[in-house]
Amino acid sequence: MEYWHALHTKPHKERQVESFLSGRGIEIYFPTIPAPKRSRGSDERAFFPSYLFARADLEAIGLWTVHYAPGMRGVVMFGGQPARVDDRVIATLQARLADVSVVDALGEALNHGDRVVITQGPLADFDAVFDKQLSADGRVRVLIEFLQRATPVEIEARALRKTRQFPRRGRAL
Repeated sequence: MEYWHALHTKPHKERQVESFLSGRGIEIYFPTIPAPKRSRGSDERAFFPSYLFARADLEAIGLWTVHYAPGMRGVVMFGGQPARVDDRVIATLQARLADVSVVDALGEALNHGDRVVITQGPLADFDAVFDKQLSADGRVRVLIEFLQRATPVEIEARALRKTRQFPRRGRAL
């Protein structure tokens, strides 16, 4: 029977293990969160560095198939048995990490109602209020005061910076 199992990888080898095991038909979940813009390399980073999850019947495919995959340190074991991770834990983790997917240019999480300043483009230096994420690729909607009403504007999340200041009169919300 297939269960989720925790896998321990060598540092920065999560993608290598994911690719290798996925190529053998094993379902892999590698939890990631958006990386701050200042970071080098990828747009995302591991939520649990050096760990990922595999859904497999380890008795059927053989524990060593997974244990000795390139980039692996080993399968997490308790009492000499591969540790099982409940399906609900994985589902909860996936749902909660999906909610953290919007970050500003400095890597701060953005939530509905947060005050932001636009840092790039024709609306640079305008104050706005974060409304919601529109897509997984970083498009968001903010509200800007224009002609005495809140006007929705779609923009890239990386063009925003979270602020704690109140807006300047006449500029935005």
